[in-house]
Parts: sequence; structure tokens; C-alpha cells
Amino acid sequence: MATRPRVLLYTSVSAVGGAEIALGNLVAGLGDTYDVHVAGIHEPVVRWLAGHSPGVPHHVAGGGAVAHARMLRRVRPDLVQANLEVPWASPTLLGTALAAGRPRVVAVQHMAARTVDLALLLRTRALALRLDGNVAVSADGAKRIEDFYALGRGSVHVIHNGVPVPEAAGVSTAAPDHERELVIGCVGRLDPVKGQDVLIAALARLPRTRLRIIGSGAQEAELRAQADRLGVGDRVELTGWCDRVPEHLHDLDIYCQPSRYETLGLALIEAMGAGLPCVASATGGVPELLDHGRCGRLVPTGDAAALAEAIGRLAADPAARTRLGQRARERTLTSFTAERMARRYESLWAETLAGPRAGRLRPRRPKP
Repeated sequence: MATRPRVLLYTSVSAVGGAEIALGNLVAGLGDTYDVHVAGIHEPVVRWLAGHSPGVPHHVAGGGAVAHARMLRRVRPDLVQANLEVPWASPTLLGTALAAGRPRVVAVQHMAARTVDLALLLRTRALALRLDGNVAVSADGAKRIEDFYALGRGSVHVIHNGVPVPEAAGVSTAAPDHERELVIGCVGRLDPVKGQDVLIAALARLPRTRLRIIGSGAQEAELRAQADRLGVGDRVELTGWCDRVPEHLHDLDIYCQPSRYETLGLALIEAMGAGLPCVASATGGVPELLDHGRCGRLVPTGDAAALAEAIGRLAADPAARTRLGQRARERTLTSFTAERMARRYESLWAETLAGPRAGRLRPRRPKP
């Protein structure tokens, strides 16, 4: 029996976020074509990732280039794929893997961010140019990464994040809309970039609605104070983080993602898959995800009035909510499942292993 190519999936983070949830979905969705291992610096995260598929070996690298080199010699992967929460993450692993000679090296960019630190920018670009593959999770993210780090147009592959096929959601209640408050939901860390403050401002314009924010972060006290100041504190619930987000979706009428920037949005995909009508800021890869408005309402970024109007129109139109929810679920099931994501990565790995290795000392010239 032929030996399966060995792939090492790596993350350097110390806590689970959206990028790691996407990586866990990938681990769970992979078939048996590859001998998959997972690795990282922080053992709880590595164990959590390995737990998505029975029997997947896991490795804790520790800090420093020497520890990473020892881990790579022990595992002997044919391909290393680094899961990057920002483009300049995991330089030790990337540099060590490139220097090792044996493995092909791929990076997955989950956040299309740039840095104004010149040394950091130059290091990030130098590593990215030498990789055998760069991946972004949306077309918008790919273009931004190509431009921010001068990699050349078309040099970054696009593989969308995917989620396990969810059950259809929907509030189970005998009360018609005019006899109850509709529940709007939002998932994400409590951070200005996620725009929960815009959603709270929109709520102040919406009667007979409640807001449930699922997430934790440094902005919690500020958001509570804003809700009280606007007189909607009794209609805003901050639940804290929950690892079982799909379970919360079944209690919602409308899902909202008011982010000021979002490369794609894993929670939005989960809400779409559950069949919820969605309203989101038209930023980053979100228009691509919502099929430019066919599968959800898009509003200008940071515009509380436009957000309130879009939510209000859906709140007053149950048929429109049903129609949008059905379209969103259909789009998720055809384009954004964990299984589809896994097949795309398997195809990329096969192509990367079959092709010539990228130059390490003299990288290829970026395309204009």
C-alpha cells in the first residue's frame, strides 16, 4: 500500500478564535487521502484541534526555532500548512519549515491586515514570496494581501471557510410577530472592529426588538454603558462567549453582522446555514458571501440608521425573512460547507506536492 502524503496543520495562537474554528472544521472534514497531523505552541489549542477527528496525532512545538526544527524532524511532513490569524503570525514555524528543505509550505491568511512597521512588513513579504502557496478565505482578502505585501495579482489562492452542515433554525413560538419582541443576534469578540456599538445604536431606533450579543472582549463595559445611555439596556443581552454558537441561532429571528471589516465571517456562515435572514455591513468578503445582496441585506459600514432601516424592514415582513433565510441556507449548503472546504484544500495540496518547489533563496518575481 502506498504511503499517504503527510500534512502538518499548524497554529501558534493561545486561544480559540474564528481562524481556529475554521481549522477545526477542516480537520473534521478531511478524508483519508492524507496522513494529517496538527501542531502548535499551546497544548490546549492543539488538543482541541486534534479532537475534531479521532486518531489525528498532535504535537506541541514549544517556543523557538530549535524546538520547531526538532518537531519537524520528528514528524517529517511532506507539506506544512500554517493557519495565520494575521499575515505576520508564525514566522518561526514558516522560517524553520522553509529552511528544512523537505516540506512544501503553505500559509492560510484569515485576516487581510497590513502593518506600518517596516521591518515586520519586509519580513512578512520575504516569507510570503518564498512559500509554495498562499491562501485567503475570500476574494477581497486575497486582493488585499496581494496588494499590502506586493505579492502580485493572482498569487493568492481563494478557499472559503466552511462549516458543518447545520440544522435549520427558526424561532419556535405560537405567538405571531405583533405579539412578541423579535430577537436579533450577533456573534463575535467585543471589539470596535466588530461594530457591536453600531448595532446597539441601531437598536435604539427599533421598537419591539431585543438584541443578543454572543462574545467576550475588552469592549464589554463600554457596550453596556452605551446601551444604558441610549435607554435600551433592558433590551440588550451580552451572554459572554459560547463554544456552541449554532445552538443559540435557533432562538433568533434575524442575524446581524455590523463589522467595520470582515474578511469573510465564520459566524455569518453558520447563521446562513441555519436559514436565518441576515443583515450585514458591506465590507471585505461579506458581499461575496451574501451573493451581493441576493442572500441577505447589505448596508453601508458604520451606518446605524441604514442598519436599523434594513432590520426594521425584515422585522415587518415575515415572508421576506423566510425567503432570505432559505436563499442563505441554500448558498451555504452549496458553497460553504466544511466538506467542500476540505476537498478544496486536498486539491491544493495535491497540486502543490506535484509542482516544483518555490525558490527559497531567490523567490519568483511577483506578477504585476
